Amino acid sequence: MKFQFKIIVSLLFLILVAQPLAAQKSGETIKILSYNIYHGENPVNAGEGNIEQIAALIREFQPDLVALQEVDSMTIRTARVYGSKVDLVQKLAELTGYLGYFAKAMDYAEGGYGEGILAKGNGLFETQNLPLPAGGEPRAAAWVTYTLPKGKEIAFAGTHLCHQFEENRIAQVAAVSQRAENQKLPTVWVGDLNFRPESNAYKSIKGPWKDAGALPTPYAPTYGSLENGARIDYVWFDSSKFTLLDYKVLNVPHSDHYPVLVTLQLK
Repeated sequence: MKFQFKIIVSLLFLILVAQPLAAQKSGETIKILSYNIYHGENPVNAGEGNIEQIAALIREFQPDLVALQEVDSMTIRTARVYGSKVDLVQKLAELTGYLGYFAKAMDYAEGGYGEGILAKGNGLFETQNLPLPAGGEPRAAAWVTYTLPKGKEIAFAGTHLCHQFEENRIAQVAAVSQRAENQKLPTVWVGDLNFRPESNAYKSIKGPWKDAGALPTPYAPTYGSLENGARIDYVWFDSSKFTLLDYKVLNVPHSDHYPVLVTLQLK
């Protein structure tokens, strides 16, 4: 009888322990891609487009959300590459079956230049204009509220920070991260931030934000050479809401940047 009682107690203990573990493992996963696409042109072969290759990459990895930087919309530059003016985000949306959104940061070459988001299946989109205390090129962040398959909503942003002045980068990081903190949803923000991890702009990021590419993740440059390039493209996530499952820098030659692919799990 005592032996049977011990078995029952042991089974109850295992059930009680297993339930929170199962709940922890049952959180939905989300796959995110961030990519500076060099305005839709192969950086090595001038005049050659890269959109077909980027679309193929997206179809291969099937991210839920894609943030695109250095995006042209209906510019003379796209006409030079593709034969007529092209909205690069909408072209990628057509080639992948995603929803596309272009967030114009500035007028450029008879069209626009800024950020793009591709969302698989749904999305409510907005543009955030970023501060320029030191002057320079206008910058923006593209935002989307995205619904996961089980109905959970998250917020996601992609941006491209100032390449000229650290004062601007610090102010722009503050603007994006503050808006992210104000979200009532689990939030991820990403992009080409034009700074390295040792910079003051990087160190200025406070709060719950975790850099998906920080150690102990193996260091991998995202710009220039994979051997001795710079890590300037990032995925930042709210560490109180997400767990990092996977981080990769993809070795593909379609741009002067490498795409960053991250898989997160909702806690």
